[in-house]
Amino acid sequence: MTDATSNSEICGLCGEPLSQEHSHEEDTLGVQVEYKVVKIRGILADSVAVEDPNDKHPLPARVLAANLGVDPSSLLGIQYTCLVSHDPYGTTRSNYRLTED
Repeated sequence: MTDATSNSEICGLCGEPLSQEHSHEEDTLGVQVEYKVVKIRGILADSVAVEDPNDKHPLPARVLAANLGVDPSSLLGIQYTCLVSHDPYGTTRSNYRLTED
């Protein structure tokens, strides 16, 4: 059985011990990355980072469209940004926003 009090002393975001110096400033939470939807494969929308073609982000088209507030049929060619953070669970992407052309 785990001790509940010891879990309250661990940051739920990064897993580090909590202290007075512990904080999560914007720059430590992740990096805003710009992606472009380059292909639709069945139900998947394939996105590639604008500045790093090796950074690929496939996502169900319906999910991406809902995150961006657009119709799934209009995804091809759209550019968007999202916050990319590396955490104990792998890579997390959040805060999806359309970019201006």
